[in-house]
Amino acid sequence: MGIQGIEALYEECRTRVQDNRTTPTGPGLPAVVLVGPHGSGKTSTLKWLGYLASRRPHVYFDFGSAARRPHEVAGRLAYGLSHRLPRQAPLLFPRLTLGLFVVAPELFLNPTDPERARKQLRQALRGPQEPQPAAERVVAVAGLLQDLNLLRIPGISLLASLIRQPPRMPLRVTRHTGFAWYAGPLAAMDALVELNQLSKSEDPVDRAEVDRRLCQAFLADLRGEYARRQRDRNCVALLDNIDAPGGREFLDLLMELRDAAGEPDPLLAVAAASNVGRVPGMFANGPAGVQLRFPEQAGYTDWSRSVPDPPPNRSWRWYCVQLRGLTAGETAQLGTNITARLPEAPLLAHRLTDGHPWSVRQLLTASARIVGRERPETLLRAVLSSTTPAAADADEGPSLEAEAREYLLRDLTDDQRRALVECCAAREFDAACDAGLLERFQLHTRDSLARVVATRLWLTDPVSQDAETRGGRGSGYLERVHPNPLRGSSVLHPWLRLLLLRELAASPDRWNAVHGKLRTWHIEHGHPLEVLYHSLALHRVDDAIEHLAQRLVELSDTNVWLYELYTITAAPLREPVLPEQSATLRAEELAAELAPRAFAAHTPLTLLVLSLWLAADPRNRLPAANPELNRTINAMFQDLAMRSVPTRIGLMHEAAKYV
Repeated sequence: MGIQGIEALYEECRTRVQDNRTTPTGPGLPAVVLVGPHGSGKTSTLKWLGYLASRRPHVYFDFGSAARRPHEVAGRLAYGLSHRLPRQAPLLFPRLTLGLFVVAPELFLNPTDPERARKQLRQALRGPQEPQPAAERVVAVAGLLQDLNLLRIPGISLLASLIRQPPRMPLRVTRHTGFAWYAGPLAAMDALVELNQLSKSEDPVDRAEVDRRLCQAFLADLRGEYARRQRDRNCVALLDNIDAPGGREFLDLLMELRDAAGEPDPLLAVAAASNVGRVPGMFANGPAGVQLRFPEQAGYTDWSRSVPDPPPNRSWRWYCVQLRGLTAGETAQLGTNITARLPEAPLLAHRLTDGHPWSVRQLLTASARIVGRERPETLLRAVLSSTTPAAADADEGPSLEAEAREYLLRDLTDDQRRALVECCAAREFDAACDAGLLERFQLHTRDSLARVVATRLWLTDPVSQDAETRGGRGSGYLERVHPNPLRGSSVLHPWLRLLLLRELAASPDRWNAVHGKLRTWHIEHGHPLEVLYHSLALHRVDDAIEHLAQRLVELSDTNVWLYELYTITAAPLREPVLPEQSATLRAEELAAELAPRAFAAHTPLTLLVLSLWLAADPRNRLPAANPELNRTINAMFQDLAMRSVPTRIGLMHEAAKYV
């Protein structure tokens, strides 16, 4: 779901097969890179694209499974691409096959006697006297398939036959085409002997030359196969986790060879990465530093138009597409099996996670266990504290929120994670860094955390604070109304921030110290709304009420006052939800407990502030069809409108958004 634009880009690139009867034109094919944080659906998307390509040559390789040198990756891709498919002539790789044979670890040629080395190579090319036992062949091919992760692609159903009879190539094809290609300044046999000797060297320059020569052979084989026989689709390499060791090395070399060749090749590389810092795409302003497109924006034309003339480097060959979160409608589709019996679950899952695909699936699975039980709304409010789906049948297990934190932050060191838990207290991530929250952590953490969070794509644009974020109607209508608005810089993904805030709240002293430091920093730098934001997080409710009461009298523009109201009440609450208690009742109790003076002097305003504060968490807005807090919010807005001098019709309009 949500990848229709990626599908369109994929099919557009697959069908751009170069007509070999004409001079090659155009920039060729991009290296499409699907990027997104952990759990955004990158691997699932690659699986789906593999299914779409299941009737044409395609292969999947996961760099996260093993670190491979570029020529080893090329060999595995060639193996996958060479499988015979119905009504498709198999791709042959004579140049690469010959080269891989020559650099095999078990083949040693005499390094001091060229004539002896050529004789040894000729003898080796004739093949072993005894054929390889069938059992050994099965084990070797099975291991190769495991390395390629072919079973993870729908459409590969011929595993048994592939193991029984791995793809072979006529010896005459290997020798004729392969020898002709390796011949150059040196005779073919001498060039192959030299390649063998380079492969035994530990010198990085020699190793790089072996990788380069064999990857050249891989691309030359592909061009030769498409020149020999017209095909209606480019072949596809689906490369997962290219930010793991070996991924960039292979693709960097591939891009370099494309530049050197000066002609397109028929290989569409679709890769996936969680760390955009490992993708050398075209530079763009913003935390990630790389030009990103969303699926709905992606297209071959969009990529080709962005190619600079002349290109300063090879970054233009990379085309990064960021997977987006699921929409509310898509989340509802995923939850169709429980919607009829627990209609609150899909919408709550979407609001809590902002559509993060892995997290949506986890919440829907946990919600399914609630169907049919008593007090379903109470159980839904406590869904993050429930055990994970994997531990559902056990007496004890990690909570859903703890499991999600571990999954989403698995790339961070312990020190980075502790620092991020404190940084989540700031509304904008830059403010956490500027306020010195990282000073007491290790030097590596201070230097790397901002970059890590940005390149893992955990920073997003801030959400407009208005009625829509509190269960009412309307969105964005308060933008650009305040003379001194917030900076609007990037914020942590709301789902990750919620999980981190829960960990920070587990230590009240730590919560108070971090929010206190941020409040002091904002006082020193003249940010009054941020000061009140952190005052509210510290339970200094009277400060917020006094400011809003005074501003309601001073301001002539109701929208400016509403902007401040929603901005301040977006502050995090140490205990956002008490599942067993009505949110409306809790708003009254908090007013009496935290702001007795303001509650007595400004009752409607105090109840409004506390209700909006609680409504910032979607778990306090159940049932979604008629959120209980909406009644209180509506009534308090109307009460304020009647008490205001002069009467504020704008407050009446705002009240109507909560009907």
